[in-house]
Amino acid sequence: MTDPVPPSDRDDLAAELALGLLEGEERAQALRLVLADPVFARRVEQWSVRLAPLLAGIPEQAPPAHVWNAVYARIGAAAPTSVIRQLRRWQAGAVAAAAIAACLGIVLVTRPPVSPPTTPPVEQAAETQIMLSQLARADGSDQLAVRYDPRNGALRLGRSTLATATKRPELWIIPADGVPRSLGLIRSEGQIVPVREDLRPFLKEGSVLAVTLEDPATAPHPAPTATPILTGKISTI
Repeated sequence: MTDPVPPSDRDDLAAELALGLLEGEERAQALRLVLADPVFARRVEQWSVRLAPLLAGIPEQAPPAHVWNAVYARIGAAAPTSVIRQLRRWQAGAVAAAAIAACLGIVLVTRPPVSPPTTPPVEQAAETQIMLSQLARADGSDQLAVRYDPRNGALRLGRSTLATATKRPELWIIPADGVPRSLGLIRSEGQIVPVREDLRPFLKEGSVLAVTLEDPATAPHPAPTATPILTGKISTI
């Protein structure tokens, strides 16, 4: 006796039975196959378990009868079984797609909203700014580039040729109160100077940096002993 359902079509038939899409003789044929073929019965059960979470929360709503009637009318009453089965697959795909879309909608509605990243306070944002100064003589003959990073208190100095046989250049910060504070001696090859914690608040927009020539043996000095040879204001970028 010829098998009415080829093995290649049995997985689709199992899905259609699990979805409840079979009617009449096709449904009876599938149910007989469940009793006769343990492998087919397991496939029906597997499809039922797989589809149950998708269909559980969706109310049943059949399309209007005239829709499927029109489809059947177009393909013809004497259409081959394979065509009818293909139509059933389209129906199964439509139901499964609707179920998946509904479940995704539930996830999007019930998922807690993601909080937007918080904007850092103004004080923290300011710490990421870089401060620059270009120190120079009045005639512009000598210059010294200075870069200050307030995040780590590091003062980067460019190269200079300010030292003499007996004197070394010393860098000063002169804030709004007009009192110079020493930031240390300057090396000719350039360097990174760590600024002391108590001096960092003075390095800000508008403060003045200055360089004097001092005795290296007694540095750092509490106050300049000579007239500044380079000066420049701090600018923030």
